[in-house]
Amino acid sequence: MDDFRSSSGISSATDRATSVLLLGLGLVLAIILAWLVRVVLLLFFAAAVLATLLTIIIDWMKTKLKLRQGVALALILLGISLFAFLIIWTSGAAIIQQFSDLQVDLPRAASQLIERLRGYSWGRWMLFQWSGYAQLSGNVSSALTRIGGIVLSTVSVLAGCIIIMVLGLYLAAEPEVYFAGIRRATPPHFRATLEACATSAVHMLRWWLLAQILSMIAVGIIVALGLWALGVPLAGTLGMIAALLTFIPNVGPVVSVVPPFLLAIAISPTKGLLTVLLFVLVHFLEGNIITPLLQRKIIRLPPALTMIAQLLLAVIAGPLGLALAAPLTAATLGILHVLLPAEDRSSPIEVSPAKI
Repeated sequence: MDDFRSSSGISSATDRATSVLLLGLGLVLAIILAWLVRVVLLLFFAAAVLATLLTIIIDWMKTKLKLRQGVALALILLGISLFAFLIIWTSGAAIIQQFSDLQVDLPRAASQLIERLRGYSWGRWMLFQWSGYAQLSGNVSSALTRIGGIVLSTVSVLAGCIIIMVLGLYLAAEPEVYFAGIRRATPPHFRATLEACATSAVHMLRWWLLAQILSMIAVGIIVALGLWALGVPLAGTLGMIAALLTFIPNVGPVVSVVPPFLLAIAISPTKGLLTVLLFVLVHFLEGNIITPLLQRKIIRLPPALTMIAQLLLAVIAGPLGLALAAPLTAATLGILHVLLPAEDRSSPIEVSPAKI
């Protein structure tokens, strides 16, 4: 009897060890697989972000206009198509021309800035700190000349956008179908937690998207008007770029000031300084006045946490990871709010109670 118990205990311990080993091996393989397909996973998440944005409008139309999901989505697509057609019909040539001018004007402005710096002793000292500064002007001009072409013509970027749009439309058309498949693949005792995490993540992501879209519109309009008042060329195009880059917290506002600053300082140092002050003022207003006034339900991500996520994802997946770091942080915080609830129910995200 003792021998039987001993052999049974050894067998049970061996089974547990085997289970732990297999679980660890499976986890390692899952991490390796996720690393190999990280870009695909981020594209899928980008499609989920687009689907979330579309479902915001769809849910509003279903509630207010009593429309079915498919009809609401069809009307949204029709409206977007008509709007895009009108923009292309009325201003398409002018927009393309302005972007073409930007590709020519930016390298010229960068070269002029470097020549101005060479005219001052402190400027020459700064340039000497840059290894190979003698080739700096040509390198900057070459890089700036290629920026527009890279962004507008890279086949991989275009393919990625198409994948995001197609997947986003599918997810927005039948979100319950895809979530039901994930739910069925989840063990029964984890399904309630899965639903709570998904609901919280979508809730956080929705309100973050609303905050960003309204901020983008406000920043684009104010920047365009401000640059026009300062006499900076291509004000409309630069305002559009500033609006798009506002989607990327922390990094976007800094990057968006570079093109208008180069164009403004090529005219005069005073205009360059005023342009920088304009962007500082705009983003101060956006963060402290515009967003609180425009939003009835505000979600603010902790800046340090967002920046850490941006640094990590930029290293892991490059520009795509950088662009999606903030919405991914919002969704992750929504999940953690369910999995790790604080005793006082406080959250690092500020949410004021209201409905759309």
